[in-house]
Amino acid sequence: MEEYLKLFELAVAKQIQIVGEEVALGQARKAGLGVSREGHIISCVGNPRVVLLRLIRYFTAGGNLMALAECTPLIVELTQEIGGAVEEDEALMERTGQIRI
Repeated sequence: MEEYLKLFELAVAKQIQIVGEEVALGQARKAGLGVSREGHIISCVGNPRVVLLRLIRYFTAGGNLMALAECTPLIVELTQEIGGAVEEDEALMERTGQIRI
């Protein structure tokens, strides 16, 4: 969870530079993050992966390519987790012939 909080904080800090403090903090809160006025992440409500997806969606709404570029570390983190889960499923299927549901 700490790793997510650090990534969230970095992303919010970059987003503040792009769209301003009020908009960026509002987007972060809407995604499910508790954010201090200074931009520090103080809480994450719900599954951090879902919050991550929401954050990426809010930051990149309207085709903001600069924000999309700044979300790269978040996207990489998410795809690595998904890739790891897929590899685990493939290994399970090879060993047992079963698929995890």
